[in-house]
Amino acid sequence: MLTRFKTAGVAMAGLALAAATLAAPSGAAETAAKGGPQGNTVIGIANFGPHPALDQSVSGFKEEMRKHGYVEGRNTTYVYSDANFTPAMIPQILGQIEAKRPAVILTVTTPVSQAALSSITDKSLPMVFCLISDPVAAGLVPNWRQGSARFVGSASAMDYDAVLSFAKRMFPGARRFGVLYSPGEANDVVAIKAIEAASARQGLTLRSISVDASMDVPQRTQMLSDVDFVYAIGSNLVQSSMPAVASVTDRYKIPILSAETELIKKSGVVAVAYSASYAAQGAQAAQLAAKILDGKRPSELAPVKPGPEDYTTLISRKKLTQLGRPIPASMESCNCFVD
Repeated sequence: MLTRFKTAGVAMAGLALAAATLAAPSGAAETAAKGGPQGNTVIGIANFGPHPALDQSVSGFKEEMRKHGYVEGRNTTYVYSDANFTPAMIPQILGQIEAKRPAVILTVTTPVSQAALSSITDKSLPMVFCLISDPVAAGLVPNWRQGSARFVGSASAMDYDAVLSFAKRMFPGARRFGVLYSPGEANDVVAIKAIEAASARQGLTLRSISVDASMDVPQRTQMLSDVDFVYAIGSNLVQSSMPAVASVTDRYKIPILSAETELIKKSGVVAVAYSASYAAQGAQAAQLAAKILDGKRPSELAPVKPGPEDYTTLISRKKLTQLGRPIPASMESCNCFVD
C-alpha cells in the first residue's frame, strides 16, 4: 500500500511539473527554474536605429539589469540589432534576434514593438517595450493596468501635470501658454488632448496651433505672440523646426520650454528643458524584464511610465537673461544650468 501511494505521489508530482513547464513562457522558464541569473541568460535588444536618446535607454536598461545580477560578459549575453531607422528592415532584425533564442526581448520605439507582434514567431517569448508613447493605442497592451500575453514595458507618455506644474514654478505668474503640433503625427494629436486636460487641472490656458509643414512654422508661431511661454512637445516636425520657432518667440521675449533635452545643450534656442530621462525609462523596462526572468508573465505586470522623479531639468541662464526673464530663487540651487 505504501509503495502504491509513493508511486501515485511521484506520478502526480511529475504531472504538476509537466504542467508548470508547459505553462511557463519559453524564454523565462529556464532562468526562473535556475532561481535567478545563473548560467548564461540571453537577452535580445531590437532598436529602431542609432540615436542618442535611444542609446541612452538601452544603456539604462543594461545598467539596471546589472543591478539585478545580469552582468554582461559574465552571466548575460546581449543580442543587439537595429534597423537604422528603416521600417522595412525591422522584421529582419527581429528574426535575427529570435534565432539566438533569447529569454526576453527589449523592443525600443513603437514601430519596432508593433512589428514584433507579427515578426516574432514564438508566441510564448516575452517582450518588454520601451519609449512607446501610448502602448494601449499601439495595440501592445489591453490597458494601463496590465500587460498582454506577450508584452509589457515602459511607456514614454509624458506626465503633463508634472510638466505644467514645473512650468508654473519656472515662470511664476504664467497664465497662458502655446503649443505647436502636427495634426499628421498621431503622437502629437494624443499629446494635445492630454495637454488640454492637464492645463485645465493646472489652471492654465492653452493655445494650440496646428502646423502642417516646416515652412508654415514662422507664420503659425506668430499666433502665439501673447502667451507667457511656448511648450515644445516631442514632435518630429516641431523639434526639427525649433530655430524657426525661436526666431519668432525671441522677438516677443517668450521663453521656450522643451520636452527634449538635446537642443538646449547645443544651441541658444531653448531656455528650459524638462524631460523624462531616457536612461530612467530604460531602467524601468529592465525592472519589468527582471521580473519576467524571475518567472512572472507579462500579463501579470502593468506597464509603467515616468514619474516626476524621473524627469531631468536643464536651464540656460544665458537664454533667460537675453529674454529678460529672471531665474526663480527656488531654481538657483538646482545644479541644472547648462551655461
